Amino acid sequence: MNKRLLTAATVAALCALALPAVAAAPEAELPAPVPPVPQLAKRPAKPVASEPQAAPLIPPVPQPAVRPQRLAALPAEPELAPLVPPVPQLAIRPPRRDSRSDRLRACLKPEARALLDRIEAEFGPMEIVSTCRPGARIAGTGRISKHATGEAIDFNAGSRKRVVVQWLIANHKAGGTMTYADMSHIHVDVGAHFVALNAYSGR
Repeated sequence: MNKRLLTAATVAALCALALPAVAAAPEAELPAPVPPVPQLAKRPAKPVASEPQAAPLIPPVPQPAVRPQRLAALPAEPELAPLVPPVPQLAIRPPRRDSRSDRLRACLKPEARALLDRIEAEFGPMEIVSTCRPGARIAGTGRISKHATGEAIDFNAGSRKRVVVQWLIANHKAGGTMTYADMSHIHVDVGAHFVALNAYSGR
């Protein structure tokens, strides 16, 4: 009994002596500490783009219509000649100054004759209807007519009547110009200026 105890105690003492030596050995064999390897800095991750938000369910405001720009005026195309040639029109012959017209102008005063010469120089010969009428009076008034003194002329202008009257209104300021509603001729005289269109005959 005592031997067993003694043997166990001896074994325990030997184990106790051996443990520090075994434990110390690993500490002596450990390698020297190595500094950690520096790591590269990591860039922060880019934020992920968020999905576009859906448009609100509001109807769009109507916009006023935009007028289209007007096209610039295009140059007119040249007119083409007609396929059918026009029918030639007969020229209207102006009234001829006959021997009677020459006699009627001979009695005129110089101012009246000069007025007739101006008219015929502008439009050609006129058919003299009446000039000097001794004792002639204006119908309805009893006043002496310009025809009685050789200061008035009645003449036919034919198809030129309208343009002759227009010319007289614009250019004859030293006397009167008159047309009649019931007669085709033109009356002109020298003296006071007046214009009377479509009057009744009698002057």
